[in-house]
Amino acid sequence: MKRASKITSFFLFPMVIFLVHLAVKGLGGYEMFPDVDIPFHYMGGLSIAYTASRILSYLESEKITAALNKVIFLVLLLSLTATVAASWEFAEFISDRFLHTNLQPSIANTMQDQFLGILGGGTWVFISLKRDLR
Repeated sequence: MKRASKITSFFLFPMVIFLVHLAVKGLGGYEMFPDVDIPFHYMGGLSIAYTASRILSYLESEKITAALNKVIFLVLLLSLTATVAASWEFAEFISDRFLHTNLQPSIANTMQDQFLGILGGGTWVFISLKRDLR
């Protein structure tokens, strides 16, 4: 039970980003400022990579998994972030297709959203790398 609550705590950062996004959307922020999704996708990617790094580090420290080579660890973080970003966009596509929402106004918007999510993850990888080099 302690492990589950510890791992759950790692999701606080992405949950805060998501809840702020919902609040901005609910208050009409996207209508007033259409580009407000840019920082949200970037921060979403950053928070996903942060959370993944915390979970992987915790699993290593608890000897649940073997320690990963640092390069493999960082590549895995970026890969996980890219996978989540792509999955999010697939979910939006499915919502648009079957629920007739308008979450993806264009292919350019979808590609931008994925790029920003991956860029946010890359930022966390860079921060982790710089921190480890100290």
